[in-house]
Amino acid sequence: MSVFKRVRIDRLFFGSFAAFIAALLLVFTWISYSITSRELANNTSYYQQDLLNELNKQLDIQLNSIEQMSLAASRNIPSIGFDSQVMDPYERLRKKEELRNLLANITYSTTMVHSIYYYMENPVEIDPQGPVLFNDFAKVKDESWYPALQNNDFTWIGDHQVQTVNGKHRYISFARKLYNNSGKYYGVLLLNVKTAEIENLIQGGTNGRSRMLLDAGGRTLASIGNPALDPSEMERIRSYEGKSDYIRMRASNGEESLLVWSKAHSDWLIEVTPWKSIILGSVRLAYILIATGLSAIFIASFFTLFLSRQFTKPIRQLLSIMKRVPAEDAIPSLPTDYKNEFGHLFQGYRRQMERIRELLLSLQAQHKRQKEAEILALQAMINPHFLYNTLDQLNWLAIESGQEKISKMLSLVGKMFRIGLSNGETIILVPDEMTHVEYYLQIQKIRWGDRLTYSIHMDEELKYLYIPRLTLQPFVENAFIHGFHGRRSGEIRIEAKAVDGEIVITITDNGVGIQPDWDRQKRRKTGGYGIRNVKERIAAYFGDPYGVSMMKLESGGTQVTIVLPRIANKEEAEGRFHVENPDY
Repeated sequence: MSVFKRVRIDRLFFGSFAAFIAALLLVFTWISYSITSRELANNTSYYQQDLLNELNKQLDIQLNSIEQMSLAASRNIPSIGFDSQVMDPYERLRKKEELRNLLANITYSTTMVHSIYYYMENPVEIDPQGPVLFNDFAKVKDESWYPALQNNDFTWIGDHQVQTVNGKHRYISFARKLYNNSGKYYGVLLLNVKTAEIENLIQGGTNGRSRMLLDAGGRTLASIGNPALDPSEMERIRSYEGKSDYIRMRASNGEESLLVWSKAHSDWLIEVTPWKSIILGSVRLAYILIATGLSAIFIASFFTLFLSRQFTKPIRQLLSIMKRVPAEDAIPSLPTDYKNEFGHLFQGYRRQMERIRELLLSLQAQHKRQKEAEILALQAMINPHFLYNTLDQLNWLAIESGQEKISKMLSLVGKMFRIGLSNGETIILVPDEMTHVEYYLQIQKIRWGDRLTYSIHMDEELKYLYIPRLTLQPFVENAFIHGFHGRRSGEIRIEAKAVDGEIVITITDNGVGIQPDWDRQKRRKTGGYGIRNVKERIAAYFGDPYGVSMMKLESGGTQVTIVLPRIANKEEAEGRFHVENPDY
């Protein structure tokens, strides 16, 4: 069953309003959170891209300068002509100093390059604490970074530790292979940059950032903070054609981050920002909205409760009055100061109850009249017995006086009277109705003698069917009063047949015939009531197509046709005779 049918109106109104406000608050909070988080991500990425582009330009300048220094040194080294196998010691020392000064000048010319390692054949001993160190070319393949250079002429080597006389230091290095004029690979030049220098450039004066510098191959050169980048995300970044863009990334541990990058030539500068730190403002806004909304719901709840009680107060009053309806003071206690729909409701209920009171008084009066009628009916039951006894006494008196005709007429009248009353039955058997009309014809036969002839015919299948009582006698009586008026003889034929599931009764006389406008004539003070009664009863009982028709015959006389339905039992008759006309 619906809650609107089983929950009290005030609770339903209050709960619906509170639920609607809560749902509206949640939707509004979620929309605000989504919009603000998206806007914050867009704004964050926009400013981060601008900063990364600027930082990447600076990094690109520095890294390109180091690459150019390395290229210039690789081209100048052959011009010195240092050869440790052919030259005499003095010449070797002079060339060594010249080579050292060449490479040392690179470190002196920029603060980025901290030291230079030169991997060569038969390296010469030099100051191990100087900025230039000569290493054996045969050992270069043993270095951990060499696989990155193996298939390239030059490459950047990411953050790694180098053992020096002063301990281990972190460096980002640029390695370049050296070739002579004939194309022979004879050495490797390694320029070491302190990792802290690159990290300072990456940091760009901002703290708490997670950034990483990658080469074109996706290898990390340097990083600050704690950035994490899956290889699949790097491939996704490479699929973007723009030099700078951003994406929302979900790491393997389920944490989301905002990835913003800037590309300069072959280097990538990427900043990774945890998504939760970006949407922190949105979350705070959502909390504020929820707190504000809950406060609003709390305040609105009291207001709604007050309104719901005001709305349901008249309904509760009406329900209380309805429980006290039998009381005489129930209706007057309804409020009369309401001018809205409740006022109309109270006024309508007041009028309804007044009408009910009138109906109750009417029913009481009707019940009283019904009781009185029942008493009168019981008293009237004595009258038929008195009439029967009176007719019987008159009959014996006629017999004693030798008045046989009068005695016979009195006997026939008594029999007609018994059938006509039929113990109050509305319908009687067809044979009883035929017997009743035959008694009437016998009375008229006593009066008319041989001048009156009649015949009655009835199909056998009609013996157990029912028709309304006193249906035929009024038409036969009408033939004597009007049809045979002023005539010396007369003839009447009565036939009852079963035709197509109906009862068709015809009454034919040879009188003067009925007038064409007989049914439009004004009622006279005497006569005509019996025929009208029969017609009205049949119309009220059965309706169309059943009824009575009367016509004047060409040979003279009148023919009455009565069409009735087949009624086989009283139960069926009670179902059809739903209207009782008392005018007979």
